[in-house]
Amino acid sequence: MIVLTILVVSFLMIIVYQLASSRIEPDAEELEAQVAFLGKELATLSGSYERKQARLAVVAREAEVFREANRLLGSKESAHQSELNRMQAELDFYRRLAGTSGTQTGLAVYAVELVATDSDRVFQFLLTLTQNIRRAPVISGRARINVEGTLDDLPVTLNWSQVSEGSTPEPSFRFKYFQQIEGYLAMPHMFSPTRLRVILEVEGRDKLVLHAFNWADLVAGPWEYKESRFPAPKRRKAAALDST
Repeated sequence: MIVLTILVVSFLMIIVYQLASSRIEPDAEELEAQVAFLGKELATLSGSYERKQARLAVVAREAEVFREANRLLGSKESAHQSELNRMQAELDFYRRLAGTSGTQTGLAVYAVELVATDSDRVFQFLLTLTQNIRRAPVISGRARINVEGTLDDLPVTLNWSQVSEGSTPEPSFRFKYFQQIEGYLAMPHMFSPTRLRVILEVEGRDKLVLHAFNWADLVAGPWEYKESRFPAPKRRKAAALDST
């Protein structure tokens, strides 16, 4: 009986093990139902993804339009502010020239500009002379331009005849309020300029008006009279701008 019992129990254990370890394959209807369910889920997810992608594209486009609108608005605002500043500066300039601002400075070099050319030895210059004494008369004279520097490690001062082109006459002026004078300066070979000196000689006056400027500062950017904030008059193609 014991042996028989052991045999029956062993047989049952073998059957249970086989049933537990064997894979029960689903039938065809169950598989079709699962496939249909998964297909619906995939379609739902695909639709949601496409909608989100479309919304993302719309948001990206809206952001681009917003950035472009901000850029245009900033550009217009900057241009508008620049125009207002220019108009205000010009108004202050002409008030100053007319002597209505309360400051009387007489004849002065208001602005100086040096512009490099294709040649590293030739520079174009632009001088703006002003006179803002109320009821000032028309004045005339000449502007002597000297260039200080070094040649062979020695200090040298070159006058107009040494830095001008050929027989170009020395710059002269005649104006009541302001005048621009422009020309060219040709540096000799091996000469290193350090300063530009402008000496204004007015006919009928003994007193000279002297101004000196660092060459490197002029090449880097235009110089303007520090005690005033009015802008240099607009540059024209003519050699001199006479405002008499």
